[in-house]
Amino acid sequence: MLFKQEHIGIIDLGTTSVRFIIFDTDFNICCSRSKQVKQLYPKPGWVNEDPDEIWDATIQVISSCLKESVPGQLIGIGICNQRESTMVWDKKTGEALSELIVWQDRRTAGRCAELKNKIDPAMINKKTGLLLDPYFSATKLEWILSTRPELKKRSTLAFGTLDSWIIFKLTGQHKTDISNASRTMLFNINDFKWDGELLDIFGVSSNILPRVHNNYGNGIFGHTYSDSVFGRSVPVCAVFGDQQSALFGQMCFNEGDSKSTFGTGSFLMMNTGRNKVESKNNLLATVFYQDDSGKVYYALEGSTYNSGSIFQWLKEELGLIKDYSEIEKFAQQTGFQETLFIVPGFTGLGAPFWDPYARGLIIGIERSTGKSQIIRAALEAAAYSTMDVMSAMKLDTGMDFNFLKIDGGLSRNKVFSRILSDITGTKVIRFSMEELTSLGACFGAALGLGLVKNPAELKDNRKEESFLPGIDKEFRSRLYSNWTMAVQKSRNWIWDLKK
Repeated sequence: MLFKQEHIGIIDLGTTSVRFIIFDTDFNICCSRSKQVKQLYPKPGWVNEDPDEIWDATIQVISSCLKESVPGQLIGIGICNQRESTMVWDKKTGEALSELIVWQDRRTAGRCAELKNKIDPAMINKKTGLLLDPYFSATKLEWILSTRPELKKRSTLAFGTLDSWIIFKLTGQHKTDISNASRTMLFNINDFKWDGELLDIFGVSSNILPRVHNNYGNGIFGHTYSDSVFGRSVPVCAVFGDQQSALFGQMCFNEGDSKSTFGTGSFLMMNTGRNKVESKNNLLATVFYQDDSGKVYYALEGSTYNSGSIFQWLKEELGLIKDYSEIEKFAQQTGFQETLFIVPGFTGLGAPFWDPYARGLIIGIERSTGKSQIIRAALEAAAYSTMDVMSAMKLDTGMDFNFLKIDGGLSRNKVFSRILSDITGTKVIRFSMEELTSLGACFGAALGLGLVKNPAELKDNRKEESFLPGIDKEFRSRLYSNWTMAVQKSRNWIWDLKK
């Protein structure tokens, strides 16, 4: 395939796969390749990935795409990545010195509980917009350094989230962007720098931290080595945490605009503009993006740890489906279920509960319960979890949801999109363009390269499909009330067993 115009390459570092997507400057996809990444579960609640496997997968998907194009026509690179996942490496040798501890990992739940009795969690929330939870990078990094104290003696030690690792491998630069930094629980989102008090609490030296940049600019994150997989020097022009990138790709540039991404987990985000909303309902204030003039825009977020992973479990562990395309077929065979619920707390519950000791359950099974009912309940679980977050977000902002834009794997399922609209009572919009997370990074790279002057100039040429609520308020309320009871029964399960 010979490309006749300039192109932008996006490295999309997901939780279970790595993608490389080439866009033209009209933001059409010209080439896309992906490769799965294996997750490792060495102990209950632990989730690791191999950094070297991720790097190898990155090289493979880039190489595969470039074989169909002319590398000389690639004018810039963008990166979007799973956030919070934590690792360390050696800046001199490039050797990974730890596993990648994935954002879903719960190994530091006990440490977080201990810290809550020693320090004021409100201080952390005020500085970072986050809650004291194993989800974020700080206690993961503390765990790595405390279990391998010899690492602290290395003058060339580097910490980073996954974006930093790939930037380093491609360019030799130790950098990150502000959206990823804001998810570490070490970065102050009021004065936009690493926070000395937090570094002391978690025993982290400032020498191992990456330099933090705004999200886009021409070559702001460095240039690829001339002997890299790209075969020449290409500027790395944009980096976003994946959920911020999806919000950017969904063109949620107005205050109150919201999207929910349904991947391994689900992530509901609302653009709150220049205003950092301090949540009173267990949501997160986080940096959306910082433009090239230095202006910072914020978002309010609620994260659910397991959405798409429910179906991976149904397929790989239970064998209820052979292919994900079967989900819609089986889910259509039954309607809403008032007594059967799946609470997908495989690694605890995220927002608004923040319960690392919760575990998954299926409740309401009867002798007549079959495959279609279980699969339908799994789809409903993702919708109910979204409603949990939406309810908290409405209380925090005083704003209603006029619509909700969705993306990610589950969004391609029409039955799920209808269920989501029914449960939330909100108009749901999905687009024909599936790679909206990568599109956000591509938009950023285009801004960095000067192809577009500001986000307002970006044009939305995507086809959309809308779904409107089809059940009445009374039925919706009854369903949600029953879901809430099911969630309560999953709470603190591991903690209660230890008593």
